[in-house]
Amino acid sequence: MKTKTNFNVKRVFALSLASIFLLTATLSMTAMATEDTVVIPYGDSGYKYKIIDKDESDDFTTFNFDDSEFASGIAGFGSIYSGCVLTDEQYVKTEWPVNTYIAVRKELNLPAGTSNMKISVAIDNDVQIFVNGVDVSNGMQTHEGCPSLGSFVFEVDDSILLEGTNLIAIKGRDRGTASFLDIKVTADVPNTEEIPEFPTIALPIAAIIGLAFVFKRE
Repeated sequence: MKTKTNFNVKRVFALSLASIFLLTATLSMTAMATEDTVVIPYGDSGYKYKIIDKDESDDFTTFNFDDSEFASGIAGFGSIYSGCVLTDEQYVKTEWPVNTYIAVRKELNLPAGTSNMKISVAIDNDVQIFVNGVDVSNGMQTHEGCPSLGSFVFEVDDSILLEGTNLIAIKGRDRGTASFLDIKVTADVPNTEEIPEFPTIALPIAAIIGLAFVFKRE
């Protein structure tokens, strides 16, 4: 009977140590994991915008630009037109007159290690996208016909992204009939949930080991 008890104690001890290492490794992997997260959804608020002239400079795409003359707006930006799905009042939240240009700014905070950003655009007609002052759309991209979600998807190089505040700036051009602009931004964002400290994990398991030794003596 004594030999069997010793065997059980050793087995509990070994399993407990294995559990500590396995749990710690699992939590560490969870902390390092990233997931495809929507950081700006379609129809989001918190935009600054202004109707601009055709030849107005692109200074609004930089951090140090004074946007105090810009109004606050909610996406989508556009005009009501019955011929397209997205130009309905359900989706148009801020007026953008047809045959004009619009400048839009939006800041967002990102944790360190954010990567693989993609900007999906619904536009009528044409659009140019900047992230932290860098043109990620390779110039003004033209679009014909009704706007649709994901008409363009622009990938953002990881080297452009900053820890903390980032700036997305958009220049839209409408050429008549109907106007519309909205974006969705996704990225792989590190999991920032706090992991329990090692003592928090180890102490309950150590208690089990201690109880095993108590039972051994009994």
